[in-house]
Amino acid sequence: MGDTAIFPRPGLPGRAADALGTPPASIAPRLDFTRAAVLQSTLDNLETRVRERTAQLEAQVIERHKAEERLRELTTRLLQVQDDECRRIARELHDSAGQYLAAIQMNLSALSRDASALGAPQAKRIADSIEMANRCTTEIRTISYLLHPPLLDEMGLASALALYAEGFAERSGIRVELDISKDFGRLSVDSEIAMFRIVQQGLANIHRHSGSRVAKIEIAQDAEEVTMKIGDQGRGIAPAMLREINSGTRLIGVGLAGMRERTRVMNGRLNISSSRSGTTIEVNLPIAESTDHTQS
Repeated sequence: MGDTAIFPRPGLPGRAADALGTPPASIAPRLDFTRAAVLQSTLDNLETRVRERTAQLEAQVIERHKAEERLRELTTRLLQVQDDECRRIARELHDSAGQYLAAIQMNLSALSRDASALGAPQAKRIADSIEMANRCTTEIRTISYLLHPPLLDEMGLASALALYAEGFAERSGIRVELDISKDFGRLSVDSEIAMFRIVQQGLANIHRHSGSRVAKIEIAQDAEEVTMKIGDQGRGIAPAMLREINSGTRLIGVGLAGMRERTRVMNGRLNISSSRSGTTIEVNLPIAESTDHTQS
């Protein structure tokens, strides 16, 4: 009995192999098949999850693009409404308030011709009233022009900018150098309005922040795009801040944000460069087909 407990019986090698943990030859193929099936099932599940996640990401990207497109459309519409409202208010100021002031000035002038029948205090009050009416008329004309210059519709961007630069120089004391060719043609209505507004804001920024006594505006065009540069000789922007502004990681003021938005709406490019010798804003807009500039 001791021998049979220690040594396997002759003719039964398979049992000894079982005792050592090696599967019989008839079972091994089935185990390999099972392992392969489990592995394939795992791979299939993983591929399914990858496809599902990819589809989710693609749907999110598509939805984001749609949201950005809706935002662009909304921004474009808001800018158009803003410009139309500025045009309407400018026209109302000129045609309504301006006409009332003109009538007041005429009445006061008529009274001043009879000043001999009035006492000195009354004559002085009439003269002061005429002066205040004249100042109000000048202010209304200025505000009306800043809201929407009639020359922009009637004569185009070059003429409107020339008159605006002259008025800005008088009001601010900053010399404005405007470099634009005399044969600069008409652009589309939206392009002319966008460029005029960008110049307005650019000059306002120079006046408020740069400390420069000189501003320069250069405008040129070719067959494909129009390029505009607004520069100064001021204190400039710190390099770190400039990098953040150009990369979009830094929140910028309403002025620069508005300029960027108008440029983006027109499918253009805006770049800001700066050093200790001054700052330059360059705007490139594609040439759009010119449209009718008459306004209803």
